[in-house]
Amino acid sequence: MEITVRKYIPIENLPSGSGIAKVGDSYYVIGDDAPFLYHLNNEFELISKIPLLDSAHFDGERIIKSEKPDFETLELIGENELVIFGSGSKSPQRDIFVRILLGELIIERYNISEFYDNIRNLPIMGDSELNIEATAYQSGLIYLFNRKKNLIIKILYKDLLAFIKGEIPFPKPEIAQFLLPKINGVEAGFSGATTLKTNTKIIFTASVENTHNAYDDGEILGSFIGVIDISNGGLSEVFKYCEIPYTEMNLKVESVTIDEEIANGITKVVLITDDDKGNSTIIEALLTY
Repeated sequence: MEITVRKYIPIENLPSGSGIAKVGDSYYVIGDDAPFLYHLNNEFELISKIPLLDSAHFDGERIIKSEKPDFETLELIGENELVIFGSGSKSPQRDIFVRILLGELIIERYNISEFYDNIRNLPIMGDSELNIEATAYQSGLIYLFNRKKNLIIKILYKDLLAFIKGEIPFPKPEIAQFLLPKINGVEAGFSGATTLKTNTKIIFTASVENTHNAYDDGEILGSFIGVIDISNGGLSEVFKYCEIPYTEMNLKVESVTIDEEIANGITKVVLITDDDKGNSTIIEALLTY
């Protein structure tokens, strides 16, 4: 497996990039401490900003760390629906789910503390922390990626919506744990994910950060990109990965979206990075696997 970086593109006035999704010929981006959904053209120039929160909760482009919803995941559902999850690493501030219907530009906001509490209380979470960093969707299933212990939580999207709306009891998810590669003895943690449209595979990113909890940032050591097979609705225990090259500094890759599926095993991807100082950079790359 190999990734070839084509271009690095710094993005101005877009703080702390944490999620990216391609929709048609343009891109939508979120930041973990930003109150907006940013709409970019295919040259990654800003088209518009869509407020995600009540303006009473922020002033300017960034939200202070203690109050931020920590938007970490952005994924396209179908053709014109985007979903955003807060990380859940601090409750209730980060127990937020936002659903955006792009056609009518309808924005639905939900407090999902009850859903996250059910996840927190699962046996596999006993010695872990909730920190949802990525989301992927395919064939009616949504996959939530928890950074601590590198867990993938799989659930039917319609059941998730029904539970959030109070229509059904908690739909117990399937959960798988992954062992990811290390840098300097520190294991990578899931940071981003999406799925291919023409194949049953998840493309994920994972970053290595020298920190001891889900709340604080740490020294950035590097990032990986990988592929997991999800044929027949399962999660393969075997996956491919490679390290993402960097130039003058280590990169904390936060999210991935598919630009173009060129052929089987050859895909153009777009990554977004965050340097923990409020700066965001887009990476265009070619992934072969």
